[in-house]
Amino acid sequence: MVYVINKNGNPLMPCKEAKARKLLRDGKAKVIRKNPFTIKLLWDCEENVQEVVAGMDTGSKKIGCSAIANGKVVYQSEIEIRQDVSKKMKQRKMYRRNRRYMKTRYRKPRWQNRASMKKEDRLAPSIKSKLDSHLREKKFVESILPVTRWKVETGNFDIYKITNPDVKGKEYQEGNQKGFYNLKAYILHRDGYQCQKCKTKGKKLHVHHIIFKSKGGTNTPDNLTTLCETCHDKLHNGEFSIKGVKSKTKHATETNIIKSQLKKRFGEFEETFGYETKFKREQILGLPKSHYNDAIAICCEEGEFVKPDNVVYYKKHVSKGDYKQTFGSHSEKKIPTGKLFGLRKFDLIKTIKGTGFVKGKSSEGYFTLMDIEGNTTISQVNIKKYCIRLQARSTTLIERKM
Repeated sequence: MVYVINKNGNPLMPCKEAKARKLLRDGKAKVIRKNPFTIKLLWDCEENVQEVVAGMDTGSKKIGCSAIANGKVVYQSEIEIRQDVSKKMKQRKMYRRNRRYMKTRYRKPRWQNRASMKKEDRLAPSIKSKLDSHLREKKFVESILPVTRWKVETGNFDIYKITNPDVKGKEYQEGNQKGFYNLKAYILHRDGYQCQKCKTKGKKLHVHHIIFKSKGGTNTPDNLTTLCETCHDKLHNGEFSIKGVKSKTKHATETNIIKSQLKKRFGEFEETFGYETKFKREQILGLPKSHYNDAIAICCEEGEFVKPDNVVYYKKHVSKGDYKQTFGSHSEKKIPTGKLFGLRKFDLIKTIKGTGFVKGKSSEGYFTLMDIEGNTTISQVNIKKYCIRLQARSTTLIERKM
């Protein structure tokens, strides 16, 4: 399947490889993208297109996307969303704080001069990144296919039901913390006003985060425990540790937020739900569980049967680059942003041992390559002997799989 756009940049219906080769050989088209392979016509032609229905399976970790035309799947992809935004924001905060102290100059307090904090409908950077990933894939599909309408599955999770499966009726309004002044009072009451380490009462008690907030912990009761002052100090000194359970509702909460924001920013679409997708995928299409197969089921009308394409585009969204602003405590010297032997991290290269994305670099010329999922595929290959860069690093890594 080769995607086609006309001379004015508008998408047309895809064509077969043989026809694309003939157009390129006759000088009537040129290649504008290799993955997925897309050509642009160099002559004026009619813009007769058929109905193309696109579907999207939303999520907080991965997105599935598909398009159907004339009873055939003409596009299917699975996109892995960034999960490192919060970590990078905290790293940037640390760098900023270090510069403030090392250069001994006045800088306005961080939280009093941020206009973005006062914006209406403001989203946290991590959520905004995930929402933008959905909108980015929509824009890409519309750039290569003449999409007629969109069908989107919007997840809707009952957060309280996830944490407490037995909840019902008015218990939704009351909750576990009803009658307590604040969360701390509830935790102390739940733990019997005693240290959960040494089991003693009467000492000064602290409420401790089992998983630190800096490591992704939350303020939910499941992540809080009661410790006496002595045990609390020992814990922070590393004399013992407490194992905790990560939040069960993080991604469910983010999916609910993404759902509400897509209704505002996505444009017109038909809303579908998970039980409809599951029924069509299992009972009608007979496909295994995957995000792109879910997207195919979303596209289909009730009772419609289509066969999946044998090509799937796996994508991964990554940051623009890895940067370090200064070198040393007080120097203003800029460090190069990462090219070694003309290559950067996440460049797609071809070597004597095979093809892959750059994962690790060595000044001696030995690189480590990985697949799009981050798994090391080639270790210690000498790029000085033979190396061709197939694709420069971008914010979207793409791998075509059969």
